[in-house]
Amino acid sequence: MAGIIQGLAGFGFSLFAASAFLLLIGSGEAVQLLIVINLAISLALIGPLWKDADRTVLKRFVGGALIGLPSGLVLVKVAAVEQLELMVGVVILLFVGASVMRSAVDSGSESTPGVAGGLATGVLAGAMTTSLGMPGPPAVVYLLAVGLSKDATRATTLTFFVFAYAASLILQLVMVGVDRDVWLNAAVLVPVAMLASAIGHRLSSRVSEKVFRVGVLLLLAGTGLFALAQALT
Repeated sequence: MAGIIQGLAGFGFSLFAASAFLLLIGSGEAVQLLIVINLAISLALIGPLWKDADRTVLKRFVGGALIGLPSGLVLVKVAAVEQLELMVGVVILLFVGASVMRSAVDSGSESTPGVAGGLATGVLAGAMTTSLGMPGPPAVVYLLAVGLSKDATRATTLTFFVFAYAASLILQLVMVGVDRDVWLNAAVLVPVAMLASAIGHRLSSRVSEKVFRVGVLLLLAGTGLFALAQALT
């Protein structure tokens, strides 16, 4: 299911799989497993999509992520899993609220992305990659807020994910180390996730712009509420 959502929306694998992975294996290994699987999926999907990515926004995301990626490693060392989940829930819901408010006062036309907003989003997405394996929420909501189309949103997020997950995996290898069990689990799960994401990618052409935007916001809002509930209970 997580792979299908990833292929359909351009993000979402970690939103669905993170909680299950955290329950089944240690938090550090769960994040590393999410990074490996997501990198494989992003590389598999990016081929026909990268040309549609917004290069200006992408550069700002990458610039911010260079700060956020190492910050996330520090965060995961000093914060408990519940604290991280609480942070994720609050951040996601704030981003969703901002996107909904923007839609309520605007016609939905594309606006010019701000430099500061793009860099800040990159910082947050980078930190969430190394700490939780999920750069998607801030990046996707930012792209929806500036009015990018479905295809541009999927292409920009997937292109950014390739960088974020690759850089995060390198940092994990150098700073923390990746256990043998992570690679063994990834060898089993990556083919399944890639097949599912290919199915989702095929289905994406049948989803309209309006359904895509509403579906993504509902997915994010549900994830944010779920993360808050887990952290508080």
